[in-house]
Amino acid sequence: MKSLKIMIPVMLLAIIAATIFVPNKGMTQTDVPLFKDYQVVEVQPFEVPLNVAAPEHAGHDLANETVYQIIRYSDKFNLFELVIMEGAHKVPAGRKVLLVKGTITAYSTQGTCATTFQFVDKASGQVLPVQETEAQGFTFRVANYIARVIYIYKVGR
Repeated sequence: MKSLKIMIPVMLLAIIAATIFVPNKGMTQTDVPLFKDYQVVEVQPFEVPLNVAAPEHAGHDLANETVYQIIRYSDKFNLFELVIMEGAHKVPAGRKVLLVKGTITAYSTQGTCATTFQFVDKASGQVLPVQETEAQGFTFRVANYIARVIYIYKVGR
């Protein structure tokens, strides 16, 4: 009986934590590999509007974490030739570049944030039609979510 009194609150806390700290959008399965022709990904530092109480480095930090997560997926599944912060390196000529950019819409000192993001064909400036454009949770989970969206639209699964 004593263990049941402890187990129920612990399970409730785990369920609540899972719903709070996991990005809020479900992943769409796609048969159309929208990003299949891209060889390079550039991540732009996320914008932080003045009305969001976040440190000025929060946008850069989220972009760095996003680069790291995309590199993890790229190394594991051989997705891209190069994954960089925008402007960090010169992109080889003739490579198609996918630009990731976004805005931090909410921020917490506990390390959670909410974002909107988009994927842009860098050469044309055209925003690509992707359904998943929002995420919230711990910064590393938001960055991982963005990397998973790229993976799904790169391989078409």
